[in-house]
Amino acid sequence: MNMIKKLVTLSLLLLLIGMSITPATSANELDEKLTIVSLGDSITMGWGIDNQDPNTQSPSAFPFLIGNSHNEVLNVSYPGWTSGELLSAVSLDISKEKLQQADVVTLNIGANDLLQAINLQEFIKSGKSLTDPADVAEIQGKVAATSAEITKNLSSIINVIKQETDAPILLYSLYNPFGPDTDPQSISSQLYLVGNLITESVNTSVYNPMASNTGSHYLDSYSAYDGKQAEYIIPEDIHPNKVGQQILADLATAKLLDLFPPVNIVASHPSEEQTSDPVKITIEEIEHLIHLKWLPGEKSVDNFVEEGNLITGNTFEVTENGTYSIYAKTALSESVITLEVKNIVPKVEEPVEEEPDEKEPPVTKPVEKPKDEVAPPKNEGTKPTQPKETVKVKVEKPKQTVVKNGHALPNTATNMYSFLVAGMCLLGVGGGVFITQRKRKIKSSKIE
Repeated sequence: MNMIKKLVTLSLLLLLIGMSITPATSANELDEKLTIVSLGDSITMGWGIDNQDPNTQSPSAFPFLIGNSHNEVLNVSYPGWTSGELLSAVSLDISKEKLQQADVVTLNIGANDLLQAINLQEFIKSGKSLTDPADVAEIQGKVAATSAEITKNLSSIINVIKQETDAPILLYSLYNPFGPDTDPQSISSQLYLVGNLITESVNTSVYNPMASNTGSHYLDSYSAYDGKQAEYIIPEDIHPNKVGQQILADLATAKLLDLFPPVNIVASHPSEEQTSDPVKITIEEIEHLIHLKWLPGEKSVDNFVEEGNLITGNTFEVTENGTYSIYAKTALSESVITLEVKNIVPKVEEPVEEEPDEKEPPVTKPVEKPKDEVAPPKNEGTKPTQPKETVKVKVEKPKQTVVKNGHALPNTATNMYSFLVAGMCLLGVGGGVFITQRKRKIKSSKIE
């Protein structure tokens, strides 16, 4: 029972200690992430890169790579989703809660609408050719009908977004996943032509106008991928590889840098007056800050990759004159400025005055009077005799010896010597009296 009480007491003590400790902030990061809500299909999921579960968004997907890749991504996407399915998903409360946290919203949807409408695999198997005007007209009719559906769904999706957040919306155009081929009669060449026919038409009639009409920002992934499909697309697939995902992220980063100016470091110290105290340098607040550091001397961005003193609370102090470099990295960009301090002067130390030693005055002890003589005891039972005259012994106080040279004894030594001599004299007198009385007693006994 006592052991249980001890364990409970120890547990409570450890809990109190843990509650009193403040978690330490990382020395290298301020944890100011860019919150991105990503809406889309398998492209937004990063499908095909890591062979992941369809419910798991790949860390190589473009939303994670935007800016300095220091993002918190809230995902509302799934492989195979059409624009109608995304509209249903984004209308859910859980999706709206994510949108309310957004710094940026990416929207990449519509490819599956068109693939399902055209049924591309059946078109290829049928042996139809784009050289036949009837086949081309059939495709164009399906694309037009699907484009109208995409337009309606996109408009509704963007309305839902705007009701929950005023974050910028980045609307991606469709890219052609099929690359050109040197043989114009090959299947690859036929796919390339079909892809261009569809994507050029839809981007022109749907995505570009939608961005303009809703205040969204159009990202031209079609032009970025054109002619580079072999570099950006997974072989025998239609999804971007890691390089292709980075290209999509770069489009978003470039647009955000247009919307939000590059990091601007504004630093100052309060006065140019000379001082011997440390000078405090203050940096104005910077949005989405990841790193804020300083180094002595004139430095570049590269110098701060592995070095730099972390700045906390947007201030730091210096104790010497000179040039100092300040580095800031945000979710989108990084920058360095220099600042010169030249008003620090050496501290002048005042001389310390030594206080004179105070000598204590000598202590004079009072001279003690000699003790009174002790009367001899009466001898009862014997005939009293005439006592002889007692000679008083004069106790002379020894003169104090003055030592002129060498080390003198303290005053207490002279007094002690006087007491010792006086005591010996009294002892001698007492002994003499005792012997006299003894002799008288013996003499009286003989007379009787």
